[in-house]
Amino acid sequence: MKDTTRGIDLLEAVMTTIKSLGLSLSKLSGITTDGAPSMVGRQQSLANLLQLEASKVRNDTVMQFHCIIHQENLCAKSLKMQNVKSVVTNAVNFIRSKGLRHREFQELLHSMDADFDDIPYYTEVRWLSRGKMLKRVFELKDAIQTFMESKGNSVDEFMNEEWIEDFAFLVDITTHLNELNSRLQRKGQLIRSVFDHVNAFAVKLTLWETQIYNKNFVHFPTLQSLQVQNSQKYAKVITELRDDFDHRFTDFKKSAMHFNVFSCPFSVKIEEVPENLQMECIDLQCSSDLREKFKDFPLLEFYKKYVSKEKYQRIHRLAVFVTSLFGSTYLCEQVFSRINHVKSPVRSLLSDCHM
Repeated sequence: MKDTTRGIDLLEAVMTTIKSLGLSLSKLSGITTDGAPSMVGRQQSLANLLQLEASKVRNDTVMQFHCIIHQENLCAKSLKMQNVKSVVTNAVNFIRSKGLRHREFQELLHSMDADFDDIPYYTEVRWLSRGKMLKRVFELKDAIQTFMESKGNSVDEFMNEEWIEDFAFLVDITTHLNELNSRLQRKGQLIRSVFDHVNAFAVKLTLWETQIYNKNFVHFPTLQSLQVQNSQKYAKVITELRDDFDHRFTDFKKSAMHFNVFSCPFSVKIEEVPENLQMECIDLQCSSDLREKFKDFPLLEFYKKYVSKEKYQRIHRLAVFVTSLFGSTYLCEQVFSRINHVKSPVRSLLSDCHM
């Protein structure tokens, strides 16, 4: 797109692609976007315009999701510990901004037989880089302090016990957030599996909140290595993070029952099942043969081979519907990264029509 990128412009581009591929909006199941106004604004956004176009062909079941990986990253950014982040970032930038200083620091690490030979930059668009940078700086904090003092730029915070405790807590909680982010980026996951990872992390936050309040740091090894006096402030930070997780992902929570019927059809309570699926769900739960097949075969194979499209028409359609949903825009971002790699200055003769 060479001109404006308003919602109406995005719709025109998407509709052109849909028509060129011979697709129909009557089979559109869901729209997954980032949080840009042109994507999810209240009026002329792509999501709203696409839903309007789908309704013209009698498709009123289109679901709308905000990329679950993007929302998790927004939750991670809500950690209000700028007093630590700014100091660490400034120290790393000071070392790595000049080639000579960077080489001198690497030589210092080599002479000290340090476990690592360098410290990484923190790149805003690479969400996992923040946790890696924080953990590496914490492990090399003594070497960094020695180097900074030799340059007349001592970091006083590195000598402050309370600040070091804040730093240790931030390293641990960011490590946990990185693990969640990595799980969300695994290939071949259905939307239900992705949402399960987020639900599991929310439960972990509740557990950590209680444990840290009672000065139990078993799941925070970096913090556990210190003699922490005031643990309540860290419990409060986790409470705020948990509230942020509860506040977000509402679009996924609205569809939770449909996900449950799809992934756990034999254990879901009939009273909680949508009314249009209740009769078929009862027949399914009372089938001993299908119950055994459900235990023995993967979920997709179970629906494909053993759930009759004629007898369980609505449940079969639900399975196709849920399977076709995307929980994140990660696949698109992988494509963009690949295009950026291919269309580099070294291969600048490639034009858009050749991509």
